[in-house]
Amino acid sequence: MVIPKINLNALVRPKIFWPIMAILLALCVTFYMQKEKEKSIRIAKETELLRTVEAKKVVENKLDLAEKQIAARDEQIKLGLDKLEKEVTARIDLEAQLVTVVKEKQDLALQIEELAAKMPKNVELEKIVIKTSTGLKGKILSYDKDNNFVVTDLGSQNNLKLGDILSVYRDDVFIGRVQIEKFEGTSSAAVVLSPWKNVEFKENDMVKKL
Repeated sequence: MVIPKINLNALVRPKIFWPIMAILLALCVTFYMQKEKEKSIRIAKETELLRTVEAKKVVENKLDLAEKQIAARDEQIKLGLDKLEKEVTARIDLEAQLVTVVKEKQDLALQIEELAAKMPKNVELEKIVIKTSTGLKGKILSYDKDNNFVVTDLGSQNNLKLGDILSVYRDDVFIGRVQIEKFEGTSSAAVVLSPWKNVEFKENDMVKKL
């Protein structure tokens, strides 16, 4: 605002001096109030801006924390998937081994049938010695704890069959049962049945056919 030029000669007159002074005072008060208002507005805007900046920092910190948590969860999910993939691969390998074992078992059974078919029909019974299965006794030759099976001194010459159940005794005390899975002429392999998988079988434990 432009301040009008004041004629000093006119100020000498009291009727003009005091109104002019009042006008000047009013103008000064107006200017002061205008400055204070602008200052208040500026301070309010600065305070609002500071609050906005602080709020932005809080949001950025929360966002950073959320990103770290997401990254940690992604890592956990990745580790879980890797573990699951390894377990699936191991299971597939075990299933493949099982299929191979079953096929070998079937091939062995087929070979036995073929050999039996080729054996002469007219066999002199008095030359064949067959041990009766009733009260058949033997002993454990070895025990494989990791694979949960035993090897006995009973075999095909004892008229054993696949699936036969043998009771195991130690000092005439019953300690478990095993089932024949494979046999040769004078020996056999038998898997330990589930209820007795925790039993520690030993060499020379006695076995009896049920």
